[in-house]
Amino acid sequence: MVLSPIKLEPHGERGFIDEEKANEIITLWTTQLREHKLKLQQQQEEESNNNSIILCDRISLTDKSYSADAAKLIANFLKEPFDGSDTPIAHNIIEADISDCIAGRLTEEGLVVLQTLCDAFCNSNLVTVNLSDNAIGQQGIGACKTALSKKTLQSVTLCNNGLSQETMAQVADILTNDEDGTSTGCIASNLTCIHFYNNMSGLGGCKEFARILEKCRNLEDVRFSSTRAGKEGSDIVASALDASLSMGYNPNLTKLDLCDNNFANKSSHEALFRALGSTKSLRYLNLRDCDLEDDGVKKVCHALFESDSALEHLDLSGNEVGKRGAKHIADYIRDCGGQLKILHLEDNCDMTSKGAEHIAAAFHGSEDGHSIEEIQLNSCMIGTIGARALIDAYGPEGKDLPNLKKILLNGNSFTEEIVGELEVAFDDRLGELDDNDSDGDADDDMSDEDDEDDDDDEQEESGGKDEAAIDDLAEAMGKSLVV
Repeated sequence: MVLSPIKLEPHGERGFIDEEKANEIITLWTTQLREHKLKLQQQQEEESNNNSIILCDRISLTDKSYSADAAKLIANFLKEPFDGSDTPIAHNIIEADISDCIAGRLTEEGLVVLQTLCDAFCNSNLVTVNLSDNAIGQQGIGACKTALSKKTLQSVTLCNNGLSQETMAQVADILTNDEDGTSTGCIASNLTCIHFYNNMSGLGGCKEFARILEKCRNLEDVRFSSTRAGKEGSDIVASALDASLSMGYNPNLTKLDLCDNNFANKSSHEALFRALGSTKSLRYLNLRDCDLEDDGVKKVCHALFESDSALEHLDLSGNEVGKRGAKHIADYIRDCGGQLKILHLEDNCDMTSKGAEHIAAAFHGSEDGHSIEEIQLNSCMIGTIGARALIDAYGPEGKDLPNLKKILLNGNSFTEEIVGELEVAFDDRLGELDDNDSDGDADDDMSDEDDEDDDDDEQEESGGKDEAAIDDLAEAMGKSLVV
């Protein structure tokens, strides 16, 4: 068995690292590296292998807060030749997690720490860098520039950094810069993963993200969520994604997280759904809290069906999905060939038991031997009817959903009797029900109008309204659908 390079990381729990603790970390790393070097040398002798030895290719400095002096000690250790070798440890590191390393530091010291740690990799060929959970302003991006400017980068993560639109502009400048005219192009053109989450870059940040997307060609994993985008900013992001995919760029996109954007505008709808219709490799889609409502959810489901991607994770939580939207989701579940593993639909208070019935019916007696592992329907105003429909879908001893590991139904309204039935049916697969309203039954609030609405929905599904909606979608996607 070939021994792989090791990963260096500080020992102990989260805490402050001063000079003394930094020296302890360096002593530990020195021991680990020497032991690994000895094992590699022994293996080389046994195999008569003269290949150069790489002791370490990954480092994690996360979950610690470093003083400036501690950071300097660690950086010097990484940059200096190790144990008689001419090659510094940092030279062979391709994955650096420098997230959450300045908590509690004053701004001036925090900037020094960031720059000191990032500069340690000045001669490295970094492939992956994570700078999340550090309060980074415009000065912070300058401090991190050494790590962010590597032409070898394929993955960049900047989550929970408090990035403003001005700071996003700096990031975009770094990632799209191609002034040296090298054959490899800008950094963005080589990226396979880019994550921006929980920042405050607003509309301007969306424009800068669009500028980055314009240069990307090989993305597989995209996260742009909770950035205060608003409707206008979300329009820009959807259009940029659509333009990229329609040009045939990023054909291997497998993971897309656009949570907490606002795709309520028609222009956002059309651009987003064209983009989704072009994703042939998509496996993970998070559109949580995106203001889609039933019509938007319908178009998402149509686009996913048209793309024919083998989606495994779908999150449409918090989108005001009602029973009509639930029916479209159920139709997609039937059409996806039993490949969906994770379905999150929580915080859709208009769904009610009627919507839960649609979802349950899609799984019930599935001939595909459905792969579903997790169903999340917290806070969806589900009562007795929906609960029993889900129990029926599960089947005796779970024979109809053999892969189900977890079902989450908290925040609904089940009587004690129904809670008991759920516990018997799902056993340890059932999540906590500590927020269940057991004083009544959510179905008590349903009226005859709900049944009338169901009849109207069925008529719409077979009538002109639905045909027109599908035609609009087909035009938006540039495809011809058969109704």
